[in-house]
Amino acid sequence: MCGIAGSTKTNDMALKAMQQSLAHRGPDGAGQWLEPDNTAGLTHTRLKVIDLSEAAAQPMASADGRYVLTYNGEIYNFKELRQGLEASGVRFRSQSDTEVLLELLVREGHDALQKLVGMFAFALWDKQTRTLLLARDRLGIKPLVYAPLPGNNIAFASEITALCTHPDVDRAIDTDAVSEYLACLYVPAPRTIYRGIRKLPPGHILRWQNGDTTIEPYWQAQFDGATMLSVDEATEELMPAVRQAVTDRLVSDVPLGCFLSGGIDSSIIAAIMADEAKRTGAPPVKTFTMTFDEAAYDERNNAKRVAGHIGSEHTELPASPSLVDLLDDYVTAFGEPFGNPTALLVHDLSRKAREHVTVALVGDGGDEVFAGYPRYQGGLLAHRYRKIPQWLRKGVIAPMASWIPESSSGRHGFRRAREFLTGANLPDAAMYASWVEYFNPSERQQLLNSKAPPSRPIEMLYRKAPSLDVLDAMQQTDLQSFLPGNLLAYGDAMSMRHSLELRLPLIDHRLIETVSKLSPELRVQGGLKFLLKKIAARLLPPDIASAPKRGFNPPMGVWLKSSLKDMVTERLRPSNLSALGLDPAPVSRLLDEFQQGRRDHSLKIWALLVLETWHTQSGR
Repeated sequence: MCGIAGSTKTNDMALKAMQQSLAHRGPDGAGQWLEPDNTAGLTHTRLKVIDLSEAAAQPMASADGRYVLTYNGEIYNFKELRQGLEASGVRFRSQSDTEVLLELLVREGHDALQKLVGMFAFALWDKQTRTLLLARDRLGIKPLVYAPLPGNNIAFASEITALCTHPDVDRAIDTDAVSEYLACLYVPAPRTIYRGIRKLPPGHILRWQNGDTTIEPYWQAQFDGATMLSVDEATEELMPAVRQAVTDRLVSDVPLGCFLSGGIDSSIIAAIMADEAKRTGAPPVKTFTMTFDEAAYDERNNAKRVAGHIGSEHTELPASPSLVDLLDDYVTAFGEPFGNPTALLVHDLSRKAREHVTVALVGDGGDEVFAGYPRYQGGLLAHRYRKIPQWLRKGVIAPMASWIPESSSGRHGFRRAREFLTGANLPDAAMYASWVEYFNPSERQQLLNSKAPPSRPIEMLYRKAPSLDVLDAMQQTDLQSFLPGNLLAYGDAMSMRHSLELRLPLIDHRLIETVSKLSPELRVQGGLKFLLKKIAARLLPPDIASAPKRGFNPPMGVWLKSSLKDMVTERLRPSNLSALGLDPAPVSRLLDEFQQGRRDHSLKIWALLVLETWHTQSGR
């Protein structure tokens, strides 16, 4: 796991600036390669995980010197791929997955991507054809951003902050990105907050040759399944796929553990890890749980029960008392506004877990793959709700729903009921966007003093889904937006801030392809995350396997009304909002509704705090 960066038409100084910005991603070493005529350069910072020797250092050149690779990630099936290459005559100089990837790319070009199982972002320079190939893994676990430069050149990096050190990158604010940030609480790909920097979307390659740039997809999940099996048949098919996804991610030459929340996603992973440790005679699995003083957010008891059941070496890591002290570093890590406060927890958890392990498996992605979000139930229920006469739904129920009170203490039932009763009257794409977006289009227009209708990135993605089935379309949309833009983004940024590698078995692309072929009715016939619970029942105590979902979130509503109240008043004062290009009046109304307990605007307020902090940090 590493940091990568590079540029065409570059120099030693520009490469070193980007390298230094990425030092936290790779504290175990750094390397740099530059064409003699400065037409291209690559840099790398290394976190040693597989093959700790210097033979695995990067950037790595091919045996004939024609190709040079800088790579961030892990290829879990590299040993099998290596055997195939050796059978064809390749001789290796290291035991690394980096060299396997390099040799595979040399022989097969971008077609090699179809053979990879893992997470990755890489750049391959071909000296002979003067071609730069950039690629990002199928789900977008590893980040990769790029910037067009003057003279049709290009720069790239693992992080926005690294590109911002390049003197030729356009750092003007993208106003459309600000609007989309307010909608999603993150800036959806391909935008970043900067007009001159873009995210390479998951499952895409970028090819630059002599000033010409092309971008194309090489993989995308397709939730349009029609296979209808019995529950037992489906469980039998999925169980080995889940087990393989976990065991493949245990390859490591450094200490490895598991984040254990007590929910079924991470508990399944920990249980399989424990089974594998017993089978191979390895030491007990190391598991880590973050604990909270607020009972509504604390899952230590469930986690402790799972740890006892599987026999793991369990460690409880109390959440730091003042996580908001991490705000400035949190914003720096993303390089742009990012409004999901769960990132603070991952920041804190990663820092503490890094004292024990270098690699941790996590359960992220289980909700997207196995249909675990309440909004999925809402989408299915909406089709039945629309059978109620329209005059009653729109003329009576929806207006009354606006008066439903809300809680800011972590209980979301009332808010979800109100959002359902208003959103379910809309067409499916608009309905789904209304549930997952925060500042709606009207609110964004008011905030930004804009007359033009704002973009709706989630609605547009939904409309491109290959299936008309509402569950298919919702899961497809989340895999292309919420998962990479939100969950995977904060997982990578916060863990790599502390040189900790996270691995995510539940978004193994082979597992996703298996699940996506199953009919929507089968995926949810017994409720949310139905099939994953069937798998959990074979590995965990019954009450854990059937426990209701509890999100991993900080008590932001409570904090904003107590310890953060003064910060809100100070940072969101009218002059600061005007400097951000925002109208203070709607923000004032939002704060009043929140303080009076009429609406839970905690995430909107936090998003505005983050935006103001980023704006101040960037010196604007």
